[in-house]
Amino acid sequence: MSQPRTTYLLAAIVSFFIGIFTATGAFGQQLAVLKKIPPELLRYTGGARPDAEGLVEDNRGGFRSPEFQRKALWRMIRGIVAGNPTVVEDGWRAIDATFRHQSPDGSFSQAGSPHGGPSAAALFLADLSEAMLILQESRLATMYQERIAQLRPKLHRTARWLALPKNQQRLLQHDSDAPNRLLFGALAFGLAGKLTADKELEQIGRRFVDLAMAKYRPRDGVFLEKGGHDSSYQAVAAMKLLVWTIHFPDEKLQSASHKAICWLRERIDAQGQVDVSGNTRTGLGQERWRERPKEVNLSEITLALLYHYALTGDNDSLAAARRVVEARRAKETVGKAED
Repeated sequence: MSQPRTTYLLAAIVSFFIGIFTATGAFGQQLAVLKKIPPELLRYTGGARPDAEGLVEDNRGGFRSPEFQRKALWRMIRGIVAGNPTVVEDGWRAIDATFRHQSPDGSFSQAGSPHGGPSAAALFLADLSEAMLILQESRLATMYQERIAQLRPKLHRTARWLALPKNQQRLLQHDSDAPNRLLFGALAFGLAGKLTADKELEQIGRRFVDLAMAKYRPRDGVFLEKGGHDSSYQAVAAMKLLVWTIHFPDEKLQSASHKAICWLRERIDAQGQVDVSGNTRTGLGQERWRERPKEVNLSEITLALLYHYALTGDNDSLAAARRVVEARRAKETVGKAED
């Protein structure tokens, strides 16, 4: 075979595989990261199965907000990682139920509902886009190719509605003092942009990352929630920043997320208990959610630590996640014995 022809064939092969990698997104990175997490720990990172109508949490009995559907999406992601089509189908049932309530403009606003505005839509869109990108990376992708294609314009409609200046402003007014939510906004725009090949959405996502990082304290890695530290929301912000860097690599942001996780680890003692002293939002009755005081979210703390371990190989994060999980298991065992 002549040299020119050999060169041409090699170039064609390389071009073919680059096309595949580009189509599946980030060279399969996020799925590969999640597969590094021990399955027995990943199951302690939250999620919820939707009911027969595809509804979750406070939506059961009557849809109120896309925000409440998010737990079904994380359970769906765990199903994708495990290669379990039954769990993935449950996730699709929740997605279909949510989009039955999408308005023509892309919103999910409901008359009289306090949870249907831009912030709620951004939370749902961030997790939905993440789930679809991971699904595209998986061995189940072919099975769901048509459904993803049908979902993409609906998802894009919501993203473009959020991108309207008035709705970006509403997001900033609602979330300006909560960097974890600004990072949800960043992922809503950035990942939806990646999924739909909309570069403008990706740029808006980067702007929201910058706004979140303005609430980051470099000297110790703390994300300032309502002006101070919070061991629960620290985990959420660090985790969302880690996800952002998987899809949009940035050494400075990776360094910031590492420092944020190190600060969080220092708040977890040898028994797996999370220190809430000085928290601005959780663990001390400062805020309420669904008529109850907000406690630290152990599932999100566990996931943040596990993401960090999977991305960096830092065994201190894996050990901290194990301690949190073991403490939860011990508490569940005591609870069952008392019952």
